[in-house]
Amino acid sequence: MIAQTAAAPAAAAASAPMPDTAAAPPTPARQADSLNLERIVVTTASMARSKLRSSLSVTTIDDDLVRAMNPQTQAEVLRLIPGMIDQGGNGPGGNANISVRGLPVTTGGSPFVQIQEDGLPTVLFGDMNFGNNDYWIRFNRSNSIEAVRGGSASVLASGAPGAVINFVSDTGTVGGGSVGLESALNYNATKGYFTAAGALAEGLHFHADGFVIQGRGLRDPGFDAQKGYQIKANLTKDLGTLGYVRFNVKLLDDTEPLYTSYPSLVHAGSSGFTGLSPFPGFDARTGSTVGVYNEVINVVDSTTGQLTRRRTDGLHPVANAYGLQLHLTPGGGFTIDDKFRYTQMRGTFSNNTMGLAMPSSIIGSTVNGQTVGSIVYANGPSKGQAFTGSYLNTGTQTFTRMSDMGSRANDLNASKTFDLAGGKTSVTGGLFYMDQHIAQDWHINAHYQTLEGVNPAGLDLLSTTGQLLTLNGVSGFNTARGPGVNRTYDLSAANTAPYLTANWESGALQLDAGVRHDMLRVNGWAESASAATTQTSLIDGSLVSSSVLDPATREALHYDASYSSYSVGALYAVNNDTSVFGRVSRGGRFNVDRNILSGYTNPDGSLNDSGRQKVVSHVKQQEIGVKNRGQFGELAYSANATLFHSSYGSSNFDLTQGPTGTYYQSAYESTGVELEGSLRSGGFAMVASMTWTDAKVTANAQGADPQNLVSSGVGNRPAGVPDLMYMLAPSYRIGDFMGGVMIVGRGRSNVNTSSQYFAPAEVLVNMNMSWRFMPGATVDLNVHNLFDKLLADGHLNQSSLASLQANGTINGLPVGTGGVLNGRAVVLGLNYEF
Repeated sequence: MIAQTAAAPAAAAASAPMPDTAAAPPTPARQADSLNLERIVVTTASMARSKLRSSLSVTTIDDDLVRAMNPQTQAEVLRLIPGMIDQGGNGPGGNANISVRGLPVTTGGSPFVQIQEDGLPTVLFGDMNFGNNDYWIRFNRSNSIEAVRGGSASVLASGAPGAVINFVSDTGTVGGGSVGLESALNYNATKGYFTAAGALAEGLHFHADGFVIQGRGLRDPGFDAQKGYQIKANLTKDLGTLGYVRFNVKLLDDTEPLYTSYPSLVHAGSSGFTGLSPFPGFDARTGSTVGVYNEVINVVDSTTGQLTRRRTDGLHPVANAYGLQLHLTPGGGFTIDDKFRYTQMRGTFSNNTMGLAMPSSIIGSTVNGQTVGSIVYANGPSKGQAFTGSYLNTGTQTFTRMSDMGSRANDLNASKTFDLAGGKTSVTGGLFYMDQHIAQDWHINAHYQTLEGVNPAGLDLLSTTGQLLTLNGVSGFNTARGPGVNRTYDLSAANTAPYLTANWESGALQLDAGVRHDMLRVNGWAESASAATTQTSLIDGSLVSSSVLDPATREALHYDASYSSYSVGALYAVNNDTSVFGRVSRGGRFNVDRNILSGYTNPDGSLNDSGRQKVVSHVKQQEIGVKNRGQFGELAYSANATLFHSSYGSSNFDLTQGPTGTYYQSAYESTGVELEGSLRSGGFAMVASMTWTDAKVTANAQGADPQNLVSSGVGNRPAGVPDLMYMLAPSYRIGDFMGGVMIVGRGRSNVNTSSQYFAPAEVLVNMNMSWRFMPGATVDLNVHNLFDKLLADGHLNQSSLASLQANGTINGLPVGTGGVLNGRAVVLGLNYEF
């Protein structure tokens, strides 16, 4: 069958091994290879080698392991990969900060991690504002994930010196299929899915899979926040000894809610906080800042100034991708491979964020030129009545239209294998090209609403003279965080990268090296609002501010940039079940849309001196590792261990931080160990991983003026990098029943680079059970966050006890805000294979 049905985590460990590529016959250790060390590596690999014989740190995640985890967000899946760091509490559709091996995220997104689908990047830059790489991907049944950390990712991918995460599709070489239905038991959501594969004719086979989802979601906003579908299919024509040609298509249209920082009561000490308690009236595990009273928000058009209504759809990506792969083996040791994909992508990002405040900080302040005298309900059952709550939410309303995020990508390479110096040599030359379009317009409103987790109502401000200073809770359209954040831009970033790799193998020894040169060409423009286009006027009787685009701010973008990368590795096969490897790599990435409107360009669109220094960030990595499998009596095991050292320097700009933006000049280094392993004996199986990281800041400067940056935090642990991460997933099978748990934990992490204020260690426990009640049919029960813990996901917005106390206390506990993982989620599934 094309998809395995057991939902327990060790089902991946029980899967059949890949065909053995060595000359020796399979040993018992190989037959029980739980980590699939014989699987051929397809991600950032210039030669077809097994995981055991590749000088790379590679992790494979199969569908069964993901189903056991029952992830509530796309990013949570990545916690199964050693070394991978994510803050996955932002919602099931994406928008997580993803990094690896202690490389922190300065301004958001995934700056050093590339997400691929079948070997081509989903987007060229993983950290685009309102366009992160995890927006456009959905894990579906029969997929697997292959993750390469460090190593050849520097020379066989662009902008991915940290890691490449490749979502690999089944290609239908084994016929069959499945249909299934999942339904949440303690919230409103239903998901149906299918897979199908088989031969259509001799030498012609296909695979298709998809899902459809609808429901309110765990954080019920009072309407269907989850609704959409994905369909993927590929068709392969075998050309015999000449290779194959493959066509593929993906259609994605999926609306998912966005989660932001939420309030909690903080158990805090002088050096860090030790846990959270629910905020009265807003349980961060299930609460939402979106409800029936802000399901639709008002937006002022940046050009015309007209008021329009938009749905608060959370994250709504639409992606249609069409691809072609030609793999030719004409003989004589030659191989030619070309992957092409054309993608149409667009979408919207809309949400209400969290800003914690007390009424006393609002009353008496100046809003729209008037003194605030009182606060009343703007809508809901108490509309017009005085607001008497102790706290309110001053977070912004955000609506961003991603009008065009499409791309064209092509990766062509040719390799030749021949004998040299007593060994087998393979040389590969390739050319990668990708043209990424980035066209967006931003609308961020200043807004007030009640601090309630269910259907929060808007709050209107009244001046001391009785004048309304808000319209349905909005005091300023396109003005929150400064008028410059109201921006529109349309640019194309084309990256051309020739690369060359060479591999030599003789007996147990392998040597390989690669180089790559990335060349970027950016063309386009950007424009924002300014103080000159900000006005205060009466709209429907309310005195509110608004801003539109200012042509005087228009920035031309016409520049080139480049960087070179290298990677050198070696592997020695001690025996058929053990290998050791080492590798040194240097890679880079471009800073593009996050640096627009930052003063880094000349009037003609070329980079000025400051811009040329900040358009590229570099990462260096060194790693040594060992891979081993074996058997002690009835107990079979497999294990990988990698010792790594990473360092990088980065320059960046973030306009969303403060009215004029914030410039960053930073450098970091980290040393750590990645471990992954598995055990199996009879009906017992277990997979596990652990990463320990010692990271520190070696340079850190930031400020509103790039010429006058303030340094702080040097020597500290960078924010958001846990010292320990681990996953433990034991399971047991008895006949047709399998049950297991998955324990995902992380140690302490700093919440602010400058102050060394730490979040506590946390543990998430999931449970899964599966019963095959008839041939081909199973029923699965998955429970996410089994003990319904309030977990801060290693993140808290406040950086010190003093700032926590500025928000006051409830029952003697300070009030703070931060990202929080979902509460308990129980899902029942029925699956039938044919």
